[in-house]
Amino acid sequence: MLEYWNYKKELRRLNKEYKEVNNALYEAKKNHKNPDNDALLSFLGYDLYELNCWIEYHKTNYLKHQANQHFIPMPDINDPDMYKSFDIDDDKSPIKVLTDKGIHNLRIRIREEHKAKREVLTFWFTVITGLVGAIIGLISVIKA
Repeated sequence: MLEYWNYKKELRRLNKEYKEVNNALYEAKKNHKNPDNDALLSFLGYDLYELNCWIEYHKTNYLKHQANQHFIPMPDINDPDMYKSFDIDDDKSPIKVLTDKGIHNLRIRIREEHKAKREVLTFWFTVITGLVGAIIGLISVIKA
């Protein structure tokens, strides 16, 4: 559960930063009258790309954690439909993150696992409720 709250906190921080950079880019585009602004536009555009990559990275890590918790295999890392890679300046090798199709696929499998666990719990709850009702009925018949 702590993993979920850390994930949400980090996403909230990144989304806030993304909105700030996006607003700055919008203002720079609106005031784009001289060619000196091209460097600023390029810089802000790259910042948006990098922030979006970090958001995708945190989503991928959270889903990996969920999949590991439920013993669900991750999609093949070499499958280009499931993963995309991006470079970050401070990292030596490209980082692989799930594509939208990969996220969708993994979330479906996680939901199926949750559903299977709920069904087992529901079955046992129904059985125990039925047994308690039968015992109460038997006791009331014996006392009568």
